[in-house]
Amino acid sequence: MKNSQISGIKLLLVLNLLLVFVEMLSAQNVPGAKISPVNYSGNESMISLVNRQTEFLRESYSDKNEAPEELINGTEYESYYTRSKVKPLLFPEKTRTASAITKTRRYNNLSLQYDTFLDEVIYTDTSRTINFRFPQIALNKIIIDGFNLYFTDDSLIFRNFRRPVCSGRNLKEGFYEVAYEGESQYLIKHQSAFYEREGLVNYKYSPVNYVSTGDTFYTVTNKKSLLRLMGEKSKEVKKFLHATGVRVRQADKDQIITVLKFYDSLKRSHQL
Repeated sequence: MKNSQISGIKLLLVLNLLLVFVEMLSAQNVPGAKISPVNYSGNESMISLVNRQTEFLRESYSDKNEAPEELINGTEYESYYTRSKVKPLLFPEKTRTASAITKTRRYNNLSLQYDTFLDEVIYTDTSRTINFRFPQIALNKIIIDGFNLYFTDDSLIFRNFRRPVCSGRNLKEGFYEVAYEGESQYLIKHQSAFYEREGLVNYKYSPVNYVSTGDTFYTVTNKKSLLRLMGEKSKEVKKFLHATGVRVRQADKDQIITVLKFYDSLKRSHQL
């Protein structure tokens, strides 16, 4: 067999291996994200195509695995709750992928946790080890505009509300889940408070619902506090709550969103 034929076979084998790795990366990517391999135009040599595919694979792998320097510009995070039975992390047992948004870009495929007691986003740096464990870093809030947690059953979108914007909207500074954005808006502050039991400190998870039907957010804890925000539509919303059996005090996120979507539909029909 001629040397040129052997080289051609080797190039084809390399190209096939590259395409397999690209498919593997694509399958592991976050929901909604796609990795598109470089297409062969027919007007370039096989060597050129292999070089382009190799560079594409290198960039994809690097973006997936290297510790982004911008993100790790934070402070070392210590697990202060190791002896606590109830920990302040948000859904710590649930598998997730995550992304973080800065002023310059979006970082995907991260390992993130949210500390609901300290209002800190915790990044686990799997690119290195210190004392036989992966270091954890509390991300710099000045840099982080928001972050997303992708679970199998839900996706949580968080935004960093800062002064003076948050002050004008009746919110404290910090990270809030943006649960719904329509003509009305719905935020959740995932927070916890500590309590002591049997000589050990534990943490009680106590999320707070914030709803806005204008420019200002108000806490919603029961039917009365919700209807107060509905204005002239309060009677119709009250009937809707009764018809659907939604009890605001015990309502979950999806139920609150359903009520707000109904309210928004009333507002839109009034504007027609």
